Amino acid sequence: MVNVKVNRNFNLNNIKLDLHRELNKGLDIIALDIQKGIEKGSQFGKPFKRNAKSTIKKKGFDHPLKHTGLMMNSGKMARTKATRNNQVAVLTPHESRVDIAFYNDSGSGYAGPGPPARPFWGISSKAEKEIMRHIEGSIAREIRRA
Repeated sequence: MVNVKVNRNFNLNNIKLDLHRELNKGLDIIALDIQKGIEKGSQFGKPFKRNAKSTIKKKGFDHPLKHTGLMMNSGKMARTKATRNNQVAVLTPHESRVDIAFYNDSGSGYAGPGPPARPFWGISSKAEKEIMRHIEGSIAREIRRA
């Protein structure tokens, strides 16, 4: 029997980890995932509750969270992009739809019972896995370069 001792040291001090590109890519992934969820009528594995009859009559169709297109259009969502100096990325609904998005997502009504909760805003497990794959790939490349 042969004993082999493998000693591999990583000097991570030489790595200047800059993930602003990956964070910004993550914004795009999340925005598109939210858009696709609204288009298919479900998010996080749960279908949205139907619109009220009065809402269907007003809109002319029954598709929760879809009316003007501003809330679901991934290109219209507001982004605060990460930079090398500020590695924080923020995604918010279109400025004219923030309140409506909040009330639909949480089900909080501002007058009366309000709309039922239709959670749609956030990071799905599918989007999270895709984002992590990009981040892990970038970290692996930096480690190989060190």
